[in-house]
Amino acid sequence: MRTFIALLIGTLFTLAILFGSPSIAQNLQSGDQSFTEYEAYLHPAQELGPPSESKAKGYGRLRFPKNLTKSEINVQIADVDPANVTAFHIHCGTPDVLGPIIVNFDQFGDYKKTIVNGRFSASVTNDKLTFVKQPPPPPNFAAGFKLPLPEGCPSDIIIPAQINTIAGMEALARKGVLYFNLHTKGHEFYGEMRGQIYRVEK
Repeated sequence: MRTFIALLIGTLFTLAILFGSPSIAQNLQSGDQSFTEYEAYLHPAQELGPPSESKAKGYGRLRFPKNLTKSEINVQIADVDPANVTAFHIHCGTPDVLGPIIVNFDQFGDYKKTIVNGRFSASVTNDKLTFVKQPPPPPNFAAGFKLPLPEGCPSDIIIPAQINTIAGMEALARKGVLYFNLHTKGHEFYGEMRGQIYRVEK
């Protein structure tokens, strides 16, 4: 009986320590709070289309928690009128490739409302990733256009590497094969500015 009481007291004491500590309790409830971060510098010069005189520029940041349940995305945009934004995506592809869309930011609403003071923010979870059926068709005026997609990128519905989780998205980011692309009026196909996403070295 004494052994049972001692064990019970010990268990209650341990639980009190664990859940009495805000930091420990938070980690138990939501997982490890450490993040892996990636960044991109968006600029018209990174687009594969004809040269542009656009002055647009941007800086994007992705944060993945260790438990890979979501990706927190923040992009600062300059010299772009949100009313002229026609689409905004994260694509899969190396710098010389027009790759398929992985995240379509259209789903978060009108860009005149979601881009506030030049800043776009979104929290992406598994259900907000795009199911890719095929890569974009090549334009007939793009010299040197490369259609093959980098290893691990979804390119067709029958490819087993189809990305459908945040963990898969983070794996592509780690390989340097994700990029932002902001499309505007007059730049509907290629986009007005693009930025390859790379890991932030700490």
